[in-house]
Amino acid sequence: MQPARVLDRHAPGVLDAAEVENGLSFAEREDEVALRPARTRATAREEVVNPAGATAAICTADDDPVLFGRVLDAAAAQAPTVVVDMSRGDAIRAAAKERGDAVRYEAYPHSSGLSDSRNRALAIADTRYILFVDADAIPESGWHQALQRHIAGSERAALVGARIGPEWPGHAPFLFDTAPAQDFLGMLELGDEPQEIPRVVGTSFALDRERMPSAAPFPTELGRRPGSLQGGEEVALSLAVRAAGWTVRYEPRAVVRHHVRPGRASWSWMLRRVRQAGREARTAAALEPLPRALDARDRAFQALVAPAYLLRALG
Repeated sequence: MQPARVLDRHAPGVLDAAEVENGLSFAEREDEVALRPARTRATAREEVVNPAGATAAICTADDDPVLFGRVLDAAAAQAPTVVVDMSRGDAIRAAAKERGDAVRYEAYPHSSGLSDSRNRALAIADTRYILFVDADAIPESGWHQALQRHIAGSERAALVGARIGPEWPGHAPFLFDTAPAQDFLGMLELGDEPQEIPRVVGTSFALDRERMPSAAPFPTELGRRPGSLQGGEEVALSLAVRAAGWTVRYEPRAVVRHHVRPGRASWSWMLRRVRQAGREARTAAALEPLPRALDARDRAFQALVAPAYLLRALG
């Protein structure tokens, strides 16, 4: 066995305890100086964004102010609410102002479309979680709590979709109650169990801003705008967050009733929407199908709209 080596603390390259302590103290001071700007930025962000809170966000254009008032009352009763108004009139502004401090109103008449307005809502909201709901979709009691609990309690979820059912203005047209038809109408019904899904539906969903690909995650070249049925921004966002390693989830206890406007309860509107979906097919093709089984009536609807869809998808 080799004898233990005794170091001479005065030998070159050997530090005594006091020198080591002084060196560490100096290094710690240097680290503190280096980290101070980052800590200042983090503190400033914490002051701006409430890490535990959730804000309801409604982006509206020329919507029915009476229906919008129902949506606003239902949302504001559950959470602080932001309204981004793309309209050029005063009806939406008046409805928002009537609700007082529970609603933060932002006029945005020069928005390029829904994606732009959603990005604007993210910029002005002061919470980590944002719960989007359309201006024609009425959240039921417990919607806010269910979405917030799900997304805040998940280690991997970046997006959580609500359970979306139709509110018809009268009788539903033939086959409009099938699952594929309701996809085009902005519904999402996947049963009573929370589960992972490939995408959210834009009618209502929650997002975690800390898990978004960018501060303005909605691609402005996609999304509805006046005179256009183009969509696809939620599909693009769902693909982006999944590519980054996050997940997309479904929360059945967060229920909204999506009002079907009379103009959409018709086969002429449906075929227009299907043709637009055909244009968006390349993006949507990257997604797995929703986790559900289709029956004979679902297949019948698909057969009826297939020519319109394929004409655009292959054209």
